Amino acid sequence: MDPLSLTASTIGITQFAIDSIVRLREFIDNVAEAKEVVQDIVSNLEDVQRPLAALEELTISDRKTYAAAKADLENTGVGEAVNKCGQACADFMDNLKQWTKHSSDQKFSLRDRFSVGIWNKEKIRTFRMQVQSCQATVQFAIASTQLIVQLRSEYKLQTDSEKLRTKLQALEDKIQEHINLTKNQQDEAQRRRQELQREPADEEDGGAQRTLALQEVEKQSRLLEADQVSSAVVFYQVRSERTGQDIGNIRTSDDSRALVGLPESVVGKVHQRIKDVTTHNNSAAAVGVFDKSVDMRDFFKKTL
Repeated sequence: MDPLSLTASTIGITQFAIDSIVRLREFIDNVAEAKEVVQDIVSNLEDVQRPLAALEELTISDRKTYAAAKADLENTGVGEAVNKCGQACADFMDNLKQWTKHSSDQKFSLRDRFSVGIWNKEKIRTFRMQVQSCQATVQFAIASTQLIVQLRSEYKLQTDSEKLRTKLQALEDKIQEHINLTKNQQDEAQRRRQELQREPADEEDGGAQRTLALQEVEKQSRLLEADQVSSAVVFYQVRSERTGQDIGNIRTSDDSRALVGLPESVVGKVHQRIKDVTTHNNSAAAVGVFDKSVDMRDFFKKTL
């Protein structure tokens, strides 16, 4: 049987999204000084394109592994992330054209620099976060898929499997770092929201600019929350594959406590089987799905 390949289109990524990312990069490159303001955005867009190109080079030998890899990618929301990023790129390019209408290909005018850097800083920050989120989703999802496909290969030696699990552990660590970063960014967004709410309304625009800035900060918070969920899905897929999430023969005894299950945000997206959980001697086990409010310390308090 011929090797199977995953492509952008097979996981739901539209050509419009890919073209929009390319067009925005080309537009920014043509306004040389604009790159000083949005250079990190260009770098992140490149980091979206590279893994997608690498994905198409991944060949899979059997249909079962192919179907599992495709399902894993779909569950991370990578297709939706890239499509939304592509639409955001198209919208942002329209904004940049408006904001830089006084600039030439070689010179970014002072007026436009002020508009892009000051007046629209929250709108730029929102777009930056959306690209950052898309880049992280694509990079983590495709990196994990590449490693998991290799790990599932029936021809791998034991030494190869150990090396792959070490790489999966390193990927877990990177994803956790990214989740921590987004949590810090959410705290920062909350601080900016509070600062904006305390600022007096501008007499000329009646507070319209502050209202628009607050709306952008709210969008940023939602983007960061979605980013955390998407990253968590990849994280648990990697951990599930690395550790083999078939959990069974759980015994708790002598006043012990245990949480066995998955967080609510990844249910239906990560395979996990749990069986044979028993408790003895005043012990307790919570088995199943846990929402974000579950805390082991609270579990101890409630069951003691």
